[in-house]
Amino acid sequence: MGRALALFLFLLPALAQTLNCDATEVRFDFSAPGPLTLLNGYPVASLAGYLHLLDAGSALRFLPTQAVGGTQPQRVVCTVTTPNRGGGGGTLCGAGTTRCLRLFGVAGTLPPPLAANTRLLVQVQVVSGNATSHAPVPTPLGGLPDNRALASIGRNTTAVLWIWFYLEMDPNDAFPALPATGTLTLTYRLQND
Repeated sequence: MGRALALFLFLLPALAQTLNCDATEVRFDFSAPGPLTLLNGYPVASLAGYLHLLDAGSALRFLPTQAVGGTQPQRVVCTVTTPNRGGGGGTLCGAGTTRCLRLFGVAGTLPPPLAANTRLLVQVQVVSGNATSHAPVPTPLGGLPDNRALASIGRNTTAVLWIWFYLEMDPNDAFPALPATGTLTLTYRLQND
């Protein structure tokens, strides 16, 4: 009995999977004070960014003002650990022996027309580990493959992913209140397929 229990306890880490994302909310606050800030060529949502939008006269994509509670100001950092057994069986995300990280839910308070799936975009960068991004460039939520697949993660690996969210605004949009502000609450799931 003792040997069986010891073997079971030894195998538990091999069967376990974990998902830890450092932020579950992103805030776009176009009334936030401060100078115009560009990150990777994209403006950060702020009052200066909003005025930049009006000056540009064409649609722009904005990074969030804040990844609430996160370790990085404008991106979500996720660490995924997968077991060394089993696999997926999915057709794209989670295919073969990989697991699938999905954006399972998006809720929030963005005013129309910003609430449309075409206005919120996501990009996934693989920082480390055996993983494949399914959104290597900014991709509209409605354009994510395989039921909002973000990345496939190989078995028996720990992967670090940076998830970037972008909000596309057009200076010709009719907003109920300007400048627009809202917070999105995000839910992620690590699944077999």
